[in-house]
Amino acid sequence: FVPENSVIIFDCDGVLVDTERLSNRILAEQITRAGHPMTTEESIRRYKGGRIRTLPPLIEAEFNLKLPDDWLDQFFARQFAALEAETQAIPGVSDVVDQLIAKGTGFCVASQASVAKMRITLGRSGLWDRVEGRIFSADMVERPKPFPDLFLHAADTMGWPARQVTVIEDSTTGVRAAVAAGMRVIGFCRDTNPDELRAAGASDLAQDMAGVSVLLGLL
Repeated sequence: FVPENSVIIFDCDGVLVDTERLSNRILAEQITRAGHPMTTEESIRRYKGGRIRTLPPLIEAEFNLKLPDDWLDQFFARQFAALEAETQAIPGVSDVVDQLIAKGTGFCVASQASVAKMRITLGRSGLWDRVEGRIFSADMVERPKPFPDLFLHAADTMGWPARQVTVIEDSTTGVRAAVAAGMRVIGFCRDTNPDELRAAGASDLAQDMAGVSVLLGLL
């Protein structure tokens, strides 16, 4: 169980909003169009928790492709359109956030995603008003996850010591970042292999938001 005085940092995609499959569907389609057939499942396995902006040279090298100069622009245009139309909150997460607010527990969001993307996904899912003013993006630091920079920046800005923070993460990349920051981690394994999250350093696992509530002592 999480210590009584913990504060909470949520990842966004796959933890607050159900967007991992959606974004990886678009990514797989983009890679397929460029000449290497890929499924959504393979894209999730390869790229979940990473940063899209870093992928073009890796994709080109791994699959011997030459991506169009506007490949990223095409991806983001299609991704944002899909996010606007399809984003939903992770079931039960609104209740968890409301319980934290009622209890007076500090929380924020720290994501690889841009603030512009989070404004769409959190807005579309009805969470933006609850988290506005406590949102941190990897664009704000020099090194994204799996480096600890983003989590440390978020905690420092919020005035929290790292040892007091519990992070809720659904990717091994994010779990490693939180562990490197000296923070406790709940591995959210709704769509991720729990063994992989545990191996990356998650101290507890939750299959759904009811499980998160139990671990946070909210029920």
